[in-house]
Amino acid sequence: MREVVTRNEVFDRLYAEGRAAVLARRHGQDVPPEDGGRWPVTVVCIPHPSTRTTLERWMEEVCELAGPGHFLTGRSDASHVTIRALETYRDAAHPEQAASRAWASAMRTAADGTAPLLVRLTGVTLTSGSVMAQLEPVGDAPWVFMERLREALGEHAWFEDQWDGRDIWYVNILHFAAPIADPEGLVAWVGARRQVDAEEVRLDSASLVRYRYESSAAGRLMAMEPWCSAPFRSRGAATT
Repeated sequence: MREVVTRNEVFDRLYAEGRAAVLARRHGQDVPPEDGGRWPVTVVCIPHPSTRTTLERWMEEVCELAGPGHFLTGRSDASHVTIRALETYRDAAHPEQAASRAWASAMRTAADGTAPLLVRLTGVTLTSGSVMAQLEPVGDAPWVFMERLREALGEHAWFEDQWDGRDIWYVNILHFAAPIADPEGLVAWVGARRQVDAEEVRLDSASLVRYRYESSAAGRLMAMEPWCSAPFRSRGAATT
């Protein structure tokens, strides 16, 4: 069984790279998606409302430093834990298409017999394109679910199979999509929160979602359009 990590070298590396990019004003800037690009149909887990409230509060503090125009990924109706992306962005994607039905079936198969997942919210890091909340799995169950989903997808796992497997759990709270108003202030804010008192997060289900770009007086974001959900069902308690 894997121990809960108290210091994660992957998050440390991302912070070093993100800090350098932000201070040099070389950070990435997201754009509304086009076919073949980012933000495809994805399997995610949606945290409980209490966790989403924490993430939204952090996002609001970050926005004071980052300025306007960024994607508000940490909004309570948008925050999510990405489990697996399934293709590139496709505007025509629809839940009744054959591929979508296969994805949904695989997600249900993987969720069935999986106990609710436990992770811990341990702090914040910076990447070259986002501000990211750090999650650390409790035990092996979250990793096992990821692998069960991959196996259930079969040939439909092709998209992420092009790269090495995921090695961190996280929730992005802001995707950069404009110049950062106060780079030094943003770096200092993240640096002061690299480690916080850990908060346990229970993930009770997986969801198949697509994203749609929205821009309004409330801000810009890639809004989630939920297609279906699969509860984690097991006779045991949350696996540790």
